[in-house]
Amino acid sequence: MPKHKPIYFADPKISDEIKDRVKEFVAKHPIASSTIKALFATAILGGVLTVAVVAPGIAAIAGKGLARAKKDKQERYQKLWARFHALKKRNVFECVGESKDGGLVYRFTDKGRALTKTLLLETLEIKSPAKWDKKWRVVIFDIPEKFKKSRYALWNQLKNLGFYPLQRSVWVHPFPCEHEIKFLCDIFNIHPFVEIFTTNDLKSGKVLYYFKDILRKHA
Repeated sequence: MPKHKPIYFADPKISDEIKDRVKEFVAKHPIASSTIKALFATAILGGVLTVAVVAPGIAAIAGKGLARAKKDKQERYQKLWARFHALKKRNVFECVGESKDGGLVYRFTDKGRALTKTLLLETLEIKSPAKWDKKWRVVIFDIPEKFKKSRYALWNQLKNLGFYPLQRSVWVHPFPCEHEIKFLCDIFNIHPFVEIFTTNDLKSGKVLYYFKDILRKHA
């Protein structure tokens, strides 16, 4: 296998909040479903790509002989390095310097940060509290037609997160989700068009019926 200089990732534009979300996601999903997700997770977390340190989110080796384990490790590294090289050619990563050990330091380009959205969206979840506070979170939005792709993307994410569509642009959830909505607004750049508020008074029987099972668990 050809030897490559260690690749270090350091991107000051990746916030601590994003790093924390990805770190938690990797911990919950130790087996990556794709090489690109493992590579993006490594880059977001400021990791390193070498033969010795493959990446977070790669399937662990268990119950295999040493020779097989070494071969698997080499194969995973080759796939990651090949994916990195291809994405670098597509202007997803840019070199910003050299490390003390002779390795190369890379960060995402603006194009690369945009491509991380798919992975970042997978880190979103609304956590269930020990006990429901009897409040409803209502998300309302009026997104202009020129941002219709973002509007459709927001619809899909609200649905995936378990919101109930009270109206086409009014979605409801019983649990705290302000940070998740802000995160979606950051990703889709739609802050001016989205509002979230809480209310104790929601008379729709359809909403109560939709959430009856999870509310029973957290009564």
